Amino acid sequence: MAVNPKETATQDLNYRRVWRRADRRVMEDVIAMWRRENILPAGIAPEERAMEIVIAIYDGDEIAGCLTADIHVLPRLRAKFAFCRSFIVPAWRGRRLTDRLMIDGHDELRQWAEAHPEEGLAGCAAIYENRALGRHPVEPSGLCLIGYTPQGRQLRVLWFDSYRLPQTRTGQRPQL
Repeated sequence: MAVNPKETATQDLNYRRVWRRADRRVMEDVIAMWRRENILPAGIAPEERAMEIVIAIYDGDEIAGCLTADIHVLPRLRAKFAFCRSFIVPAWRGRRLTDRLMIDGHDELRQWAEAHPEEGLAGCAAIYENRALGRHPVEPSGLCLIGYTPQGRQLRVLWFDSYRLPQTRTGQRPQL
């Protein structure tokens, strides 16, 4: 059986879970990656964005990518979601790293949500910036298409199995 070098290379990657742990080394590595790749939008402070790191991918000591998240209410679902953003260093693209990144990130955020029920976090959400993604209504990561942004980008969510919808009387909107 032939060995696929791309698959072999991805087996050695380390997906480090760091949500709300303020891991200095990971933060410094991710900030250096963002600066090197010049990917943060104008006006975004790298140090502030680094506080949102959920998962960092390492190839040995070298950073290969990361997942960040910030929490917002998704009005159409009347619930709080962790809006996730991923970045993979160009040398590592094309290997479907974002699937595992999102799966591990969803699990990391679910564990945090279960430990902090007062936060009312319902799941993960993503807005697909890369138009090459999202050919299926349900992605390998579990993210499901629920609609589009006004700019035409796909909006996807993946609920936490442990989340329960708030009880409401007929016709009433839940308080967020």
